[in-house]
Amino acid sequence: MKKDTFLLCITTFITASFITMLISSCVTYMALTDTGLFWHVWPRNWMYAVIIAFPAILVIKPIAIKVGLKITGWFLSLIHI
Repeated sequence: MKKDTFLLCITTFITASFITMLISSCVTYMALTDTGLFWHVWPRNWMYAVIIAFPAILVIKPIAIKVGLKITGWFLSLIHI
């Protein structure tokens, strides 16, 4: 595996882990009527979220970069008129 590919995968995994940790903990806490169950429910929710988020970020990131570049180019062309 090339260094750039490995770097993309590891940074994507770290990003997916931290973002899903935050979101799943908030959503799990708000959804529970008995908050004492949080530590029994949240780790599984977090695991599912990471499993979904990691490949989703790998697929969506290049598309988001292309769209972002087009929007940036369009916006900057409006400013320079």
